[in-house]
Amino acid sequence: MRSVRSRLSIGLAIFLAVLLIGQWLWLTFTIDRLIEKQVITRLQEETQTLVAHIHINAEGEILLDDRRLSSSYQRAFSGLYFSIQTPQQQLFSRSLWDFDLSTPALNVGEKATLYLEGPGQQPLMAVSAGYLKQGQQVTITVAEDIAWMLEDKTHFQWTFTTLSLLGVLALLGLQFWIVRRALRPLNKAKNELKLLGQGDIEKIDEQAPDEIRPLLVELNRLMASMVTKTRRSRQSLGNLAHRLKTQLTLLNQIADSEELKNDAVTKAAIYQQTQEIKQIIDRELKRARVSGLTLPGRGVDIHELVVSLADTLKRIYQDKQLIITCQVDKQLRFHGDREDLLELLGNIMDNACKWCQSQVELEIKNEKGIAIRVMDDGPGCHDDDLSALTQRGFRADESTPGSGLGLAIVFDIVESYDGTMQFAQSQKWGGLQVDIHLQASVAD
Repeated sequence: MRSVRSRLSIGLAIFLAVLLIGQWLWLTFTIDRLIEKQVITRLQEETQTLVAHIHINAEGEILLDDRRLSSSYQRAFSGLYFSIQTPQQQLFSRSLWDFDLSTPALNVGEKATLYLEGPGQQPLMAVSAGYLKQGQQVTITVAEDIAWMLEDKTHFQWTFTTLSLLGVLALLGLQFWIVRRALRPLNKAKNELKLLGQGDIEKIDEQAPDEIRPLLVELNRLMASMVTKTRRSRQSLGNLAHRLKTQLTLLNQIADSEELKNDAVTKAAIYQQTQEIKQIIDRELKRARVSGLTLPGRGVDIHELVVSLADTLKRIYQDKQLIITCQVDKQLRFHGDREDLLELLGNIMDNACKWCQSQVELEIKNEKGIAIRVMDDGPGCHDDDLSALTQRGFRADESTPGSGLGLAIVFDIVESYDGTMQFAQSQKWGGLQVDIHLQASVAD
């Protein structure tokens, strides 16, 4: 969708163009009709003057008293001509010289306006009128060279068109300046939203026009609310973990009580379960500390997150002497929820660390989105089980502790970002290879 500025500019430009064309056509037609009407009126007066100065004798011959007529009728090709016709005779002005200005005979009272070609290809406008003179029907035609009128019309059209185009350009420049000035607050809000997405600011300036100020106020309120809820959620998670640790300590004390002193099997079972629960709690607390406080919509620095996550996993799996190789574009940022990315990477990396011998490789790069690949040197997974890995509760090896929910959670997160997730045997080490592509995530 085009921006508001471009739509306003295009709309106003089209309106001005239509207005200019309409004004040009109307004014040109009006001027043309006005000049034509003046010429026709003058030529009609000339026909009346001619009919007043002609006399028809007894033999039916036309006699014209040309002493009171314009001298232009006497000068050859002067541009003013007349023709007088009766059923028996036709009389021309001397200005026509030997040019034939024949026009159709008209009945008494009829008038006609004609456009003819005169001597020397002069463009003529002619007015013919039918009169009754001394009992005889007379058709009088007066013609005038209108080359001057056509030249003036063309000159006026070019001048008016040039001035109109200059006016339109000036109006377009003015409306562009007005629109740009009026939309300056929107551009400011747009730039601040971009800075907010990059994590450079924490709040948008609410000093804006009344049309968008409620939106900015509500956006700031929602962001503050989400930050508060996230902080409270993490605090609650920490409080819950510490409470559970207290209860685990009590369970261990019960295992050390006199009643279970001689029951080594039950005592060992309690220790095993409490130790596993403690490891889970420690892992989640470490992840919460790694995630930190993220503003809604802030671009996540993937490289920084991966370094922290790899360091945490090495501490969790100290007994394996892990070698975690990370190839991440340092300029790549994830525009989405930090918790989602942490949950996604945490689960697939934790799964790889759990099953590997010692080698885990993570590769994240920009491929019209964010492409993630995790490989390990573990035993891998049978081809028949690859399609079932994302099913909740499915565990390829029941002898290894786990809930079977990790990869299912990852699949849900990938799906929420319109992404894809595939499993295969690693060609490099023979272990499991996980390929994820997030469509809705973009890189700067």
